[in-house]
Amino acid sequence: MELTLERPRPETGMLLDLDPFLQPGESGYFAGEWLEYPYDGGRRFEAAYAGTLVRRWNGWAVWSCTRDVAAAVVTDQEHARRHWRAEYRAHGMTEPRLSRALNADVPEMRWDGDVIVVDRSALDEPELRIEPDERGRYDVMGGHWMWEEVPVDAADTVHGVVERP
Repeated sequence: MELTLERPRPETGMLLDLDPFLQPGESGYFAGEWLEYPYDGGRRFEAAYAGTLVRRWNGWAVWSCTRDVAAAVVTDQEHARRHWRAEYRAHGMTEPRLSRALNADVPEMRWDGDVIVVDRSALDEPELRIEPDERGRYDVMGGHWMWEEVPVDAADTVHGVVERP
């Protein structure tokens, strides 16, 4: 489920009072600094994704989510690639430098059946394959990207709904 500012929130019961310091097993909304922008003296995020905290990695959140939410991360990554390709081109960058820079900064993500494939060859690293766990949940770039829990009302677009205990 995707929520945007242009659409009213669906009736989902009481709003959750999210703890900014989730414990493993607790659900929340996650975003990264690449989605952040300044707003009215604070911070907002272009998107946030519903999931369950699995563990911490260097203080950052490692979280799992449904396939629908994982698909939103993959789709948003491809939107970011198109955006940055246009930005690089507008600033005079040309091939093959443009593609090398884009692939290093915003790696390609795609689906191979039920597996998310992340091309990390620009970083001289092997392709990353993110498979669903035994419950069909995905840990999207946990331990690779610096995710943090964010308040749901600080996001322009929200993918998914947190699970209630």
